[in-house]
Amino acid sequence: MKKFLMLLLLMIPLVIFAQDTSEQLPQPDSIFDIISELNYWLSSTATVAGLTVFFTLLVAKIWTTMTAIIKQGVAIVIALILMAAGNLLNIGFMADFNVMSTLAYGLVVGFMANGLYDLKNIARGPTI
Repeated sequence: MKKFLMLLLLMIPLVIFAQDTSEQLPQPDSIFDIISELNYWLSSTATVAGLTVFFTLLVAKIWTTMTAIIKQGVAIVIALILMAAGNLLNIGFMADFNVMSTLAYGLVVGFMANGLYDLKNIARGPTI
């Protein structure tokens, strides 16, 4: 019981410093929504993580025999590709990154996207 209370006590700074949720992140309905507002979808790690979830669920609909560990690997690879593309095309917040920062942020975004799989509101997946 003491460990649980200590865990709750340590989580208080997370609530204080959490990202502002007054602006909700819209879920894209199709790939055309992403292409039309590409600079918006590559503006922060949270939006790139949402975009990674979108593309990973799109790949999961095409490749139906995908296990959970393969889904996580695909999410990390897609996040690395999105971060590298943003860096090479000089768009989004990763325009001025070097290669190591791009790889580090890609891994972080991939792990963030893996955590978003458990949310119920994205379980339906994207439409093609």
